[in-house]
Amino acid sequence: MINLMMKFFHRQLSTIERFLSKLPGFSNPQKHSINFMNSAQFLGALNDNIYKFTVVFFLIKLEGAENANYILSAAGALFVIPFLLFSSMAGILADRYSKSRLVIIIKAAEIVIMLFAILAFGLHLKWGTYALLFLLSMQSAMFGPSKYGIIPELVSKTKVSKANGLITSFTYLAIIIGTFLAPFLTEITDYNFILVGIFCLVVAIIGFISSFGIKYTPPVGTKKKINFFFIQQIAQTLRKCHKQSHLLLAIVGSAYFLFMGAFTQLNIIPFAMQSLGLSELAGGYLFLASALGIALGAALAGRASRRRVELGLACIAEVLIACFLFLLSFSAGNLILSVIALFLLGLAGGNFVVPIDTFIQLYSPESDRGHVIAAANFLSFVGVLFASLAIFLFNEILGFTAAGSFAIIGGITILFSLFMIVRLSSFFLSYTARKFLSKIIPIKAEGLEMVKKAKKPLLMIEHGSFIRAWLLCTYLPNLNILVPQYKTRRFPWFEKVFYSIHRIDSPQKFEALVSHGKRFVEEDMIPCFYLPKKKPVPEKQTLSFQAIFSRKSFEVITVNFHKPEKGKITHIQFSKE
Repeated sequence: MINLMMKFFHRQLSTIERFLSKLPGFSNPQKHSINFMNSAQFLGALNDNIYKFTVVFFLIKLEGAENANYILSAAGALFVIPFLLFSSMAGILADRYSKSRLVIIIKAAEIVIMLFAILAFGLHLKWGTYALLFLLSMQSAMFGPSKYGIIPELVSKTKVSKANGLITSFTYLAIIIGTFLAPFLTEITDYNFILVGIFCLVVAIIGFISSFGIKYTPPVGTKKKINFFFIQQIAQTLRKCHKQSHLLLAIVGSAYFLFMGAFTQLNIIPFAMQSLGLSELAGGYLFLASALGIALGAALAGRASRRRVELGLACIAEVLIACFLFLLSFSAGNLILSVIALFLLGLAGGNFVVPIDTFIQLYSPESDRGHVIAAANFLSFVGVLFASLAIFLFNEILGFTAAGSFAIIGGITILFSLFMIVRLSSFFLSYTARKFLSKIIPIKAEGLEMVKKAKKPLLMIEHGSFIRAWLLCTYLPNLNILVPQYKTRRFPWFEKVFYSIHRIDSPQKFEALVSHGKRFVEEDMIPCFYLPKKKPVPEKQTLSFQAIFSRKSFEVITVNFHKPEKGKITHIQFSKE
């Protein structure tokens, strides 16, 4: 049935495409696809926010301000539930059919929803507006996997981070504008919700037309069928993600970001009332500072990640998020400091989410990309629900102030950021080496091509230290740092926590790692031994290591560090001597 519908829509859409191809911009979809995609998603996010808040104003007008809390809770739940129910289905559809065609069909559905919204406003249909809010959220849930999954199909791999930064920036720009336009349009039309609905309809039509500027993308061709037991399907997808290094962690990180964002948006209103003496309306506008920060941070992260996925940047941004949550907590009573803290919180958030989302898009299996993104969306909106529960737990049951709740989330975020750093240690060490350590200790590499040409290199740093191994990450981001230690206490948890740092207490341990360790099977991971000068490896053990190197066909490359007496630059020399 779905196949027949898709074939019918494909024929009809092709006719419209031929007509629009004569217009400027539409004639060259190969060049402008990402811009049209960004336009379509921006207008969709704008409509989501305008309509959601307009429904709240409409229902408060009908039922009275005393029911505002109930209306806000109901509207919030109706907006979240479709993302939990339909994300899995949306992912399967994105994997089975052309994502560009799905985008057009979903944007057409938005027009239909807006037409019925005008009717519901005109007839004062309370439950009709609730139902249409649910349908609009369902439309957004169906849009998500196609929106993010199509990006690697529209731009080259090196431009995915920049495209993500652009999309994320404009998404939060849409939130800012939509949050402003909803009360503004309601006020200037003197609560004429039909006119506001017509405005939303015009936005939907422009978004629909924009979707035709996206080049056609062929379906991946997966044969997966829709499973209405979607929790089981999502669990299976997440188990598959666990097999791909860091992919599951990136999905959890994306969900945690939405949890923090939702918590901040909800908690900022009681914070404004309790700590700043503002009204609830003014408190709602405070979140715009965070949204503006996210938009700017996402744009900056997209530029910073043009050549590679900078998960190391995400780790640092997560630490900064925790710091700015503490700053926001301590800024109670100071409006200017609170606005600055919210802006910086958003700025760090934008730098966190862009590398995370880019990694999910690039490293999820192509045949399952839509479903992986759908699973990520599902977990993200579970995070939104947890944010609501956290607000109720901290502020109502435990009796904390809103400022105190921000401090608690800051503490949780510190723990989560430390977990990310140790699990993404290869990315963290590489990023910090390139951006910070190599600026403090200037270095220059000689013979680096030798490492890149070797089929199975193993680096050996004589008279080494952890700092020297860390410096190597400037040029070689995927090092597995091996630390021979024999006379120190063994910590069984060490290797399970740190992803790219290993403590080697015997040649047998090393052989087991390189033979069976998942991290050594990856093609681009390079083992790097450093031999501490203060605690030299016993000669007998050294001979055993050399035998293993030969047996495993490693090309041993010696790394020497030396600094001229009058020079400031430390030279790193690679050789096979």
